[in-house]
Amino acid sequence: MKESPTKTIVFFNSNKAWGGGEKWHLTTCKEFLRRGFKTILVANTNSEIASRGVQEKQDVYRFSIGNLSFLNPIKILTFYLFFKSKGVDAVVMNLPADLKVAGIAAKLAGVKKIIYRRGMPHPLRNTFLNRFLFTKVLTHVVVNSKEIGRSLKQGNESWFPEEKMVLIYNGVDTSKPVDKSRKLYEKQGDEVVIGNAGRLTEQKGQKYLVELAKLLKADGMNFKILIAGEGELHQQLQKMIDDAGVADQVKLLGHVSDMSAFFTSLDVFVFTSLYEGSANTLIETLQYGVPTVAWDVSSNPEIVIDNHTGYLAAPFDLPQLKQHVVRIVSDTSKSLKMKNESDELVKRIFDHNKNLKDLESIILNQIT
Repeated sequence: MKESPTKTIVFFNSNKAWGGGEKWHLTTCKEFLRRGFKTILVANTNSEIASRGVQEKQDVYRFSIGNLSFLNPIKILTFYLFFKSKGVDAVVMNLPADLKVAGIAAKLAGVKKIIYRRGMPHPLRNTFLNRFLFTKVLTHVVVNSKEIGRSLKQGNESWFPEEKMVLIYNGVDTSKPVDKSRKLYEKQGDEVVIGNAGRLTEQKGQKYLVELAKLLKADGMNFKILIAGEGELHQQLQKMIDDAGVADQVKLLGHVSDMSAFFTSLDVFVFTSLYEGSANTLIETLQYGVPTVAWDVSSNPEIVIDNHTGYLAAPFDLPQLKQHVVRIVSDTSKSLKMKNESDELVKRIFDHNKNLKDLESIILNQIT
């Protein structure tokens, strides 16, 4: 890649909690700084992404931003003046609330590239405001899965500007081998180690892992299910585990800082999310060569290629979910083949640095 002209990019994310979108925003901000751009991270006061941005020595600006900030002309004026004073060439936003306030301010300030990154497959409401934002304000809409693109267009075919949409998958750094030198958990004898990682929320569906444990225990399998993550359902899930009599088999690990050691400990990864935009966790699991079972929902089939990089179970069909886990455990040659196909898929589609070339091309006017 030729040296890029110096351009100023604002990565705008007001979410206070940390998730996949925030990870992408911070990682991408750092990468574009490395590529020679001037980057600014705009975040909410007391947000996790702001704290991590400071730790990573990024240029961070904090503002108080809420869902209704776009109704406050003072807020829009504040961001208009901010974009003007910083000479911003491009702004990349991640939330609908950010699109409404920062998008409008960027348009007024004459920012040339106003980019909205859509990360979840929620329907887009056909409102006057959305029609205005998507047709008159935004220059590009970045989606991280085909499923998200489909959900945006559905019901809005008469006006949605499909020509503005660019598919840029989430990705991982494939430039160096993954670290498999450590394990978070050492299996006991013939124990099968099953993993899951994500926030403990309804969306992530960890309750199905408790049901899976009951089925596997009834079959006499020697197994351990390790669930990495924190969230508001911690106590509820622990009660479900205790009531189901699988406390010896299912462990809530809380926050896991060493995810390399976590993935290296696993024989199978079971992904129980009810819906996803493009799950970073699934891509990371492929990178570590862990055979995966997931529901056949939303964007999962774009990552878990059924019978190649893992297995897809009919949505919320527990017996089929269990059957796929048993298939992976009992067929080691098939599991090895899945690992090889996962590695090839990651390098071909989910290479973070390659995928960001498309975003760089947008900012450099190479994609109009």
